[in-house]
Amino acid sequence: MPTEVFLIGAALAVAVLLGRLLAGRIGVPDAAAYVLIGVAAGLVPGLPRVQVSPDVVLLAFLPPLVYYAAFFSDPRETMEHIGAVVGQSVGLVLATAFAVAWTLLLIFPDIGWAAALAFAAAIAPPDPVAATTVLQRLGVPGRLVTVLEGEGLINDAVALTLFAVAVANLGASPSVPEVLVRIVVQVAGGILFGLIVGIAVARLRERTRDPLSQAVWSLVTPFLAFVPAHLMHASGVLATVTAAVWLGTHGRGLVAPSARLQTETFWRVLNLLLVAFLFVLLGFQIPGIVAVVADYPVGTLLLASASLVAVVVVVRMAWALLVPPLVRRLRVGDDEISALSRKERLVLGWCGPRGAVSLAVALSLPLTMPDGAPFVRRDLLLFLTVVVVLATLVGQVLPLPALLRRLRLSPSEQERTEGLRAHRAMVDAALREVEDLAAQEEQETEGLEAMRQVLELRRDRLHRQLESEAPDGDAGPDERDLQLRMLAAERKALRDLARRGDIGRRTQIAISQELDLDETRLRRAR
Repeated sequence: MPTEVFLIGAALAVAVLLGRLLAGRIGVPDAAAYVLIGVAAGLVPGLPRVQVSPDVVLLAFLPPLVYYAAFFSDPRETMEHIGAVVGQSVGLVLATAFAVAWTLLLIFPDIGWAAALAFAAAIAPPDPVAATTVLQRLGVPGRLVTVLEGEGLINDAVALTLFAVAVANLGASPSVPEVLVRIVVQVAGGILFGLIVGIAVARLRERTRDPLSQAVWSLVTPFLAFVPAHLMHASGVLATVTAAVWLGTHGRGLVAPSARLQTETFWRVLNLLLVAFLFVLLGFQIPGIVAVVADYPVGTLLLASASLVAVVVVVRMAWALLVPPLVRRLRVGDDEISALSRKERLVLGWCGPRGAVSLAVALSLPLTMPDGAPFVRRDLLLFLTVVVVLATLVGQVLPLPALLRRLRLSPSEQERTEGLRAHRAMVDAALREVEDLAAQEEQETEGLEAMRQVLELRRDRLHRQLESEAPDGDAGPDERDLQLRMLAAERKALRDLARRGDIGRRTQIAISQELDLDETRLRRAR
């Protein structure tokens, strides 16, 4: 058994690396490549079959995935666009869930409303990460990305609350008041418990100085929020989101910069591994799932797959294009709902790929019904989830760059120069501090003069970059190419200094990170 666990872990690690390499080569989203590798591994004879327990998926994968997305969100920007965010994350998720459940019941009437709604809740929330990565790389108005990220912050909580209520009612026929009471307990209990956990962890981290201990606190926080809330029949997702948002907005200043940098880097790597493992594990199970659903008529499976994919795409597109004008005409809500242009709403409607959360939720479907009987439709629902996730990931993310080029969406001048203006303000503040220190000294030291020269050179460079960012300047691309060549020369000189032993390793890494940040910013601006 330990040998099998080691082999499976090693195989998953290799699959993650191969998946990223394959995705870059064939131009598909990373998640699709992970699934393909998992399917290929599942077809290899002799490999042990991996049966993932629903409880493992629910308690091991969901808390950190939800925590990561919520912690790195921007609640301030989300609140500025709260009308559009709530409309997309609450109204659209509920509309999609009920449309999907109704469609599934039309094709498989005996599946039951609770199972149909649980499946619908799993695939109702889109995962905006793949889409926003493309949007940010190609450059779109910032409010569009904000709405998508804000939607992703809330829609998982809405969908998983609906999922928990549906799973709790498998094989039962509760009254409407009972369902409403469960929803209130899920929502209110989850938010309250998450707030308590967020405040408590912030107090404890304030008293922790060791960077490694800070990382451990960060790792256990989503589980401290999710697991007890789940056991108390409250929403573990809402508890995790609430704790993450509280710590992200109130707790960052309590952590030393070095510890914060280490912790955030750790979380980015952990999120990558969790998402990759989830898709590979699912792909590994697909051959077995296909073998089970092979008993269904092929025509029925094709009809169900095509119908469900069409429903999730059409409902989202219709919501994005039709609801904001209707809201504006009825004069309800705030102007942020209708502030997006028609082109922006078209992109918003298209950016609906399903992702890791949908897979994790579907995999957490129980193996048995409350009465102990097998959940006979579980494999069918997993199969349909895979179809919807892959179809939306590949079918919506791959054409997105062409759609953006056709619509010619671009960020405003203020958005494009936001980073440069922030750096200039920071340099100006540092220069003022140097001048204050020089005024306090009777005789200016060489260190102050050297620092002044460095800051003035940096300020001059920022001024030139801001001028090259002007919309009517023809020298922008040439200026950026020149700056990239200068950075390459600086990097070569840095390597030469390190090779000759003129500078130490730490100095080389620190300066190299600054050059990497400059190059990343320049290439994003191209």
